[in-house]
Amino acid sequence: MGPVIWFIGLSGSGKTTLALKTREFLEKHPDIYPDVSHWEMIDGDNVRVFLESEIGYNFEDRRKSVTIMGLLAYYLSKNNIGVIVANISPFHDIRQKFRKEIPGYIEIFCQCKISSCISRDPKGHYKTQYNNGIKNYIGLDIPFQVPENPHLILDTESNTIDHCMMLISKFLTN
Repeated sequence: MGPVIWFIGLSGSGKTTLALKTREFLEKHPDIYPDVSHWEMIDGDNVRVFLESEIGYNFEDRRKSVTIMGLLAYYLSKNNIGVIVANISPFHDIRQKFRKEIPGYIEIFCQCKISSCISRDPKGHYKTQYNNGIKNYIGLDIPFQVPENPHLILDTESNTIDHCMMLISKFLTN
């Protein structure tokens, strides 16, 4: 089975950036996971676009979206595909389920204060939420449940992308 490396954190915390860089790193170092045929990335934003008419922003739909990504990651992993997921994944009970049911699950928490995420807003999500009055936004209307015991915590507020990548590479090679 391939590993499932799951980047968790608020919108704007650096999940997608670090997930993409981790994929590049792992593709350049196939000896780290020699049984992996190739790497796939699942990004929460892309899943939302694909399932737009099926998945809304309410609490239940957000839970459904994360669960769908976990199921997809599980089946890809079963076929020796390495999976990298970038998703807010705010629900502790779902993350615990993934830990139990997905062999090779690795949880990386991109830790960044909501105020910094709002000021970064690289994809314009907070601005859209504010301007359009979207309810049920993670970190604002829906609490983000901070991971209790992630495999790796990255302080993406204080550290550079390069420093975070150094920590990720050290973790994955040990």
